[in-house]
Amino acid sequence: MSELSILVILGVVIALILIYAIRLRAVPMPSGRKARTEIISYLPKEPCRVTDFGSGWGDLAISIARARPDITVTGIELSPLPYAVSRIRARLAQLENLSLVHADFRKRDQDPGDVVVCFLDPRVMADIGDVLNQRMVLGGIVISRAFAIPGWQAFGEVPMQSGSDMLYLYRVGSHLSG
Repeated sequence: MSELSILVILGVVIALILIYAIRLRAVPMPSGRKARTEIISYLPKEPCRVTDFGSGWGDLAISIARARPDITVTGIELSPLPYAVSRIRARLAQLENLSLVHADFRKRDQDPGDVVVCFLDPRVMADIGDVLNQRMVLGGIVISRAFAIPGWQAFGEVPMQSGSDMLYLYRVGSHLSG
């Protein structure tokens, strides 16, 4: 493959990421190993269903499925390139408790399960709050890395040991401020 071909492919990849970042108001943000381990430690100890809104490259969803085979994990990603990469990674990992969906979490009319995890741009957080108010059952847990959900009251705001981010922990039913 020539250098020009590689540059063209790289340009297309970067263009796709930029187009979807602008369209979705979010850039795929990977989570490091330490951050993933820390988030996993906040999952309930009992078996449950976890959904990763904006699963991106699949880092967190794959890590949860690998660390907790008793948990059913669904990753939802709309941007085509990160979704394709996460599908390849998931196939290679051969995790039976993991499914990845190419969809917009805002338009997916399904119960997101017992726990929702997310690490999305702050401009999308109000949408997450709206969707979860409509679809998540009382008692469900939301773990948001770095960004709070506007109008929601966290039961925990935990500084992450793996960096400068906070984890915002919510329980549906007692999440509304005031």
